[in-house]
Amino acid sequence: MNRLLNSGKFWLKIVFFSLLASFLMFVSLYASVYHFLSADRIHQFAQESLGRTERSIRFDKSITRNLFPRPTITLKNLIISRPRSTDTAIHIREIKIGLAWQSLWTDGPVIEKWVVSGADATLQRTQDGKWSLQDIWQQQSRNANLNRLIIENSSLRLRLINGEYLIEQFGLNTKAPDSGTREFSVSGNFNHSTIPVSWQGSGLLETAPNGWKIPTFHLTGEGRLNDETIKVVADSALTWLPKQSSLQADNLALRADSSYHDFHLTAQVPRLTFNTDHVFVDTFNSAFTAGSEAEQWSGSLKLDKGKLLDGKALLESFKLNANHRTAQWQTNLSVSGPLVWQKTDGLKSDALHITTLQDTVNRAPRPRYISLLDGSFSMTDLRHWQGKFNGYFDRQPAALSFKYSNEAGEVPLFEAGLALQKLSLSPYWEDLEAQSGNIYPEFLNDDSLPNIEAQVKINNMNFPGLKLDNIETLISADRQHIAFTNFKAGLYGGQTEGGISMANTVPTSYHLQQNARGVQIRPLLQDLFGFHSFSGTGDAVIDLTSKGQDRRSLLQLLDGTLSLNVSNGAWHGLDMNNILQSGNIKKDTENNLQTPFHHFSLHSVIEKGVSRHINTELLSDSVRVISSGFTNLETQELSEELLIYNARNPDSRPVPLKIKGSVHNPSITLDYAQLTDGLETPQEKQKALEDTFREQWNWLMPKRK
Repeated sequence: MNRLLNSGKFWLKIVFFSLLASFLMFVSLYASVYHFLSADRIHQFAQESLGRTERSIRFDKSITRNLFPRPTITLKNLIISRPRSTDTAIHIREIKIGLAWQSLWTDGPVIEKWVVSGADATLQRTQDGKWSLQDIWQQQSRNANLNRLIIENSSLRLRLINGEYLIEQFGLNTKAPDSGTREFSVSGNFNHSTIPVSWQGSGLLETAPNGWKIPTFHLTGEGRLNDETIKVVADSALTWLPKQSSLQADNLALRADSSYHDFHLTAQVPRLTFNTDHVFVDTFNSAFTAGSEAEQWSGSLKLDKGKLLDGKALLESFKLNANHRTAQWQTNLSVSGPLVWQKTDGLKSDALHITTLQDTVNRAPRPRYISLLDGSFSMTDLRHWQGKFNGYFDRQPAALSFKYSNEAGEVPLFEAGLALQKLSLSPYWEDLEAQSGNIYPEFLNDDSLPNIEAQVKINNMNFPGLKLDNIETLISADRQHIAFTNFKAGLYGGQTEGGISMANTVPTSYHLQQNARGVQIRPLLQDLFGFHSFSGTGDAVIDLTSKGQDRRSLLQLLDGTLSLNVSNGAWHGLDMNNILQSGNIKKDTENNLQTPFHHFSLHSVIEKGVSRHINTELLSDSVRVISSGFTNLETQELSEELLIYNARNPDSRPVPLKIKGSVHNPSITLDYAQLTDGLETPQEKQKALEDTFREQWNWLMPKRK
């Protein structure tokens, strides 16, 4: 025996027969693999897997077969057609299927590893409302066990109602089952032009005869929007029922974070159901925060009983609460109501409820923007929407309507109608006064802003120290101009109509055109020019232009015309009768002196803030005054030359006066040079002065008969 073991021929035979047996086994295995994985059997197996879908399957004739580490076949360019067509529905660049060895001798094949590389498919709704690949995933699988499935470098196009989405670099990796569950991971990229997103998911998969469950599913997605980061994290339990084509997400918890204004959102959805023909959510609750050092946003959004069905979305109710806070103000907004969306008609709500409120922070309360509105809103698309509301603004009855249109090739237009019972600007006046520099509204400089046309009607409007009644106007606004055309209002006890416009220049330009009738002249002149020497009721025709950043610069560059026709008033600061009686011109230190009149007319031309007039006339029962001169509206300095006539004796010699200095406290003197013009001796000049005053005195105090 030992001699046999030590024999070289013996071992040579052993090696030879071992190699021969191995070769025969290899040939046998290869023959078995080739027979089991023949092209016909592979095609038959693949076609049977499609069942009654009426689809066909084809792949390249060249099939690669490998024995180790497991029997594996490689198919190239596998194509699954559309139903009853040869058009491609799914194209797979390469498929590798690795079988367990026992699969060669048993009826139930075991797939150890299935690798799909470079798949390209499109998922969309068909005319009957089903998904284009629904018939495939509803097929009952053959009696085959799958341990690992890997999908890599694939793409999926989702064609939904609101657009097409492309998932690239799609990957799926499932591990072998363990105690009835298997771990899996999934990933992909949304290469959207505006918001590119990469996402990854993982979970535990439980299979069942009627579907599968994912008791724990974790999904994260990260992207960028305008150089700002976005991260979304979702956790849920998923259930899939293929016969009902139903995917159900339970206890969905969502969190979104963005670097844009430090935005954070959390949301909870007890149950979200996706079916073939509808999507349903019973309740959606969310809260959000955002802000910076200068301002903070916070709020909540709640949705109840939402359904998407056959191109129509129904939301029984929603409620949005939002809060905006700065160092000075806190603003609250609430919007609630039902919503309906249809693919053909767009978004619509017939019962929207809106409330707003703004109040001070760390100061005495000063509530404003207090609104309570109910109405309707509809939006066919982002280029066409409109609304109509009634209710209260700042506790006063209000009505609002608006319409937006953006036609191709035209400038977008926003039209509105606003009616208010009463509007007080006192709560807003501090902010208006605090504005400096170019006061043209900043939001109108936005390139995307439409042209604005608003018809406004306000019964009563209060400014600090000013009241307007029955205001009607058409407001037109764009990047270049703001115009109040067909402006009508009750002003200073009378009526005014005309136009007001503002141009977006540097500095801002203004144009005021008004025709006022039956107004109180004194407050009108006070508000326009700071000039309050005349009172009475009358008419005013105003046409003024200017540009500037404050009242002073506006007065410096003021141009235009002013015409006054006043009745039953007084010239304050000057007592003509006293001058004629005694020749004594008193200083009006207490603003008690005045010259009553029954008519006063003036036409003034204003250039660079200087108002010039000639032949201005004042008539009273006792005097007739003709004046010419100028007033510097910016410095409030005037220079006037007056002739005072005897109203009952026009042929008598007039008394000439000069008025100079401050509008509020002028210097009034006799024009001695004009009164004694042509006279040489002091005696002649004295006599002329005495005769002039004697004539006026005799007229004012006639002798008794």
